[in-house]
Amino acid sequence: MNISQYMRGFWEDMQSPEGKATFHFALRLFLLLFAYYLLKPVREALILDGGSAEIRSYALAGQAALLLLLVPFYSILIRHLHGDRLFHWVTVFLAANILLFYVAGSYGVNIGVAFFIWLGLFSVVQISQFWTMVSDYHCVEKGKQLTSYIAIGGSLGAMLGAMMAKFMFLALGTYGLMLVAIGMLLLAVMMPGADTSMKRESKESTEESIQHLLGGLKRVMDVPYLRWIAASVVLLNLINSTGEFVLADFVTAEKHGAEIGAFYATFYLYVNIATLLLQAFIVRPLYQVIGVGGALISLAVINLSVYLSVLAFPVLAWFAIVKMADNSIDYSVANTTKQILFLPLDRFTRYEGMQAINTFFTRFGDLIQGGLIYLVIHMMGLPTMYLIGINAGLCLLWLLVTIKVSRKFKHRSEQAKEHGYARL
Repeated sequence: MNISQYMRGFWEDMQSPEGKATFHFALRLFLLLFAYYLLKPVREALILDGGSAEIRSYALAGQAALLLLLVPFYSILIRHLHGDRLFHWVTVFLAANILLFYVAGSYGVNIGVAFFIWLGLFSVVQISQFWTMVSDYHCVEKGKQLTSYIAIGGSLGAMLGAMMAKFMFLALGTYGLMLVAIGMLLLAVMMPGADTSMKRESKESTEESIQHLLGGLKRVMDVPYLRWIAASVVLLNLINSTGEFVLADFVTAEKHGAEIGAFYATFYLYVNIATLLLQAFIVRPLYQVIGVGGALISLAVINLSVYLSVLAFPVLAWFAIVKMADNSIDYSVANTTKQILFLPLDRFTRYEGMQAINTFFTRFGDLIQGGLIYLVIHMMGLPTMYLIGINAGLCLLWLLVTIKVSRKFKHRSEQAKEHGYARL
């Protein structure tokens, strides 16, 4: 597909009512991820400077445990607020949290671990809420076309946020970037939302479908297709977070102080440039050539290959490149594919399943990672490189799971077409 064909297809897609809603969603996701990627190098600098990769790993695991306690309170909130109102309240609340961290840190309070855990919760709750709303607007076929456009907006915001963080980190410092992030979130609140008249089912159905976290967990356990998606998400996040630990261990061995924040600012910039290019020019053609299931399987094959390569070249420079590839593919192909996997489901199952998988199961992989790090590093006393071999094994397991998910997605899509699920 050449540039002119791509732009013509993009223009045609944007003329439809769903296309206009997609544009509004893309703008909001742009601002959310712009703010998030301003804060990611801040998070790394705060927890690694004077800390360690191991503390970072346990803080990551702590996010999952805390999330299990917090999501029921969030579920109470979504019974009373919907659509833009929910988005506004949650976003303003999170922006106020950043302001509290800014004040506390400015007065010398050590906020490293607390901010690290909070930002992980931010990424799960805010982004999960966003994609759940998006799922209301797209059928399976339209979702394959338009979800990638929304993700392009997010990728562009992530890239520009990482770019600003890279060039402004030393000038503004950790707390200056916090203030800029607050501004981006408040701007997202002021942006117009998508036309709520496009929702495919009544609000009453929405209220019925998202009662509480335990209902979502039970729904995942009751539906085999959701169980396989959950297994895939857990493995993907276990692989990714274990790789992040190894990278942090490499970084803290060679860099100190402001060098850590500068390294991560550069790292996330390159990750998001690659993510944007993949999202803009690869994801949609990939679906057209090998399908959604094929794209998911290819991710596992690529991950297995890159982690095996690290066993031959165990140095920071190469592993940083590997993690850039790993993260950019995760943030583009994997994330977009995960959202599409939910589209063939009826709304009741989709809402409960998405809430549970995009929150608890997303962080459950991180929780397992904390136990894995403790087992390998402390109890067994093995060097960090053993984790690379473990990750390669996990990639092989993930490959088998993605094959199963791919088959079930195809079957569910056929059922959706027969029964009219996810249609406008």
